[in-house]
Amino acid sequence: MTPTTSLPTGTWQIDPSSTTVTVSAKMFSLLTVPATFTVVSGTIEVDAENEVTAVDVVVDASSYASKNAKRNEHVVGPDFLDATTHSTISFQASRVTQADANYTTSGTITSKGKPSPMEVAVSDVEIDGGSGSFTASATVDRTTLGVDKMPGLVIGRNVELTVDARVTAAV
Repeated sequence: MTPTTSLPTGTWQIDPSSTTVTVSAKMFSLLTVPATFTVVSGTIEVDAENEVTAVDVVVDASSYASKNAKRNEHVVGPDFLDATTHSTISFQASRVTQADANYTTSGTITSKGKPSPMEVAVSDVEIDGGSGSFTASATVDRTTLGVDKMPGLVIGRNVELTVDARVTAAV
């Protein structure tokens, strides 16, 4: 079967084992620090007109992993993500719009119990039978989510988010 960007009707499950969530923030306005999170679950609902009607993704807040163990411990601690109290970070959207082979969605990201609007660009969508893949990217203002320790000069206010996802059609 030839890959397509058409989204077949049904529920699509995001495969946590094949999906990568990468975040990066600037430190001292010079150094970019990348890290990853683990996806817990995710679904994409597509209606009979092949329109996406719901997106729901959940990430494990305690899974933050950079190449620095002390940083990891600090970021998941109470100064930043407070993963003991707020174990997940979630994203929900109710509509995705298509322009050529790319998509955009406006949704809500919630971290530390604080919801914030987020625009997401979706590209490289490929569906081949009952499986597919896509890349999603966004810029998140961490301070709107209550992740406001360290001034913007030390750790940048904006965090770049990239999701490389694999999906399968639910049976």
